[in-house]
Amino acid sequence: MASALSIGFLLALVAAHTLLAAVLTRYFRIALDTRGGAAVFTVTGIPVVLVGSTYLFSGLLGLGPELASPAIVLTLLVAVPVGLGALVDVLYVPPPEQVELPETWE
Repeated sequence: MASALSIGFLLALVAAHTLLAAVLTRYFRIALDTRGGAAVFTVTGIPVVLVGSTYLFSGLLGLGPELASPAIVLTLLVAVPVGLGALVDVLYVPPPEQVELPETWE
């Protein structure tokens, strides 16, 4: 049975992964000029980072509850945050083309 602390850590890790996925999605949309390139990197690059983070926190450090199946772990800690992060960036943050930046840095 999972303790309240391990469930809390799991929820915090899902939230952190979602934030990281949203930031990386925004970075790919800004850095890459092509429409398809950002989508490809979002689908392939972000999961690699999240799997590494999951392995570090859940595997090496042993934090979080035992979820009994690798498929559940990948779904909760990789697929859901990538989907939510991309959704937040695409739907709720203005496109990079609409953001006005100052001409000079002071």
